[in-house]
Amino acid sequence: MRIVPPCQKWMLRRVGALAAAAIAVTACQAGDNASEPVRTSAPSVTPSPTPSRSVGEATVVAAYRDLYPAGQRAEHAPPEERRAILDDVATQPLLDRMLRGIAALRVTGRVTWGAPVIHAFEVRIEEDRATLHDCQDGSKAGQADDKTGKHLTRGSTGTHLIANLSKGTDGAWRISKVEQVDEPCSPAS
Repeated sequence: MRIVPPCQKWMLRRVGALAAAAIAVTACQAGDNASEPVRTSAPSVTPSPTPSRSVGEATVVAAYRDLYPAGQRAEHAPPEERRAILDDVATQPLLDRMLRGIAALRVTGRVTWGAPVIHAFEVRIEEDRATLHDCQDGSKAGQADDKTGKHLTRGSTGTHLIANLSKGTDGAWRISKVEQVDEPCSPAS
């Protein structure tokens, strides 16, 4: 599995997932000049249906799901209020990347629209750290013009993301990193 650098056109196309958008915009502004990723012909990963998650796994997935609506709330809040909104769901280095990404998105006169459909799988918890894979469907989300509301971009289906989470001293899980991997996926049926 190859980790794809975050500054990619595909990342900007699937910006409905605000964290990914913030990562992409921030990395691009920071001078990440990686070339366009080449999709490999690796076999598609299909998440196995999970009959029931443990309480810990369900809590990790819930924390990951909370990231996207919190990101959109922060996007529409005054700059001085954004960190407080995101502090509940994100930690470093993702927190600062999201803040910079939201600021960059707003400067361009864009906002995000819609919400990705999350298909979490392979949730692993080790003490105060967790990872999960997401075969995300961003086709009902993207970027829009802030003034007109016109949809400018639309995400795609089968976006394979890996999220790292850490458990804070308050017992809450927060996302510290989200990366797209260059391995196709398809949601479990």
